[in-house]
Amino acid sequence: MQKDELIREIAKLQLAVESHEEQVKDLSHDLKAAEQKLADSDKPKLTEKQFDELHRAIENSVENFDFNQADIYNTELSIDHDSRIELSHIEFEGHADLYEQITQDVESLFGVADESDDDNESPSE
Repeated sequence: MQKDELIREIAKLQLAVESHEEQVKDLSHDLKAAEQKLADSDKPKLTEKQFDELHRAIENSVENFDFNQADIYNTELSIDHDSRIELSHIEFEGHADLYEQITQDVESLFGVADESDDDNESPSE
């Protein structure tokens, strides 16, 4: 092959590689979407109204939680170089109380079905 033919061949192969890269990206995207659908297939389904109510319950729980309670924080004080006291560390330790409040608010929205009441499960499962 002559130099000109080789240059044309390289250009042609580069175009082929670029077009296949796009196809690979599309297939990769489709694969991820299918994998997500598979992962979601066994999850219980909520209607839009139920999801909105769940979202609203969680939002209200967090908004109504009293973050001003001093005993739900672990704090460390230090003295800076000007002999001033400063808060050097603060850690929220009220996560169990917040979790409990959210759980109670969500449980008040929905009834919990027995496993045998689940239409998607067979009695042998």
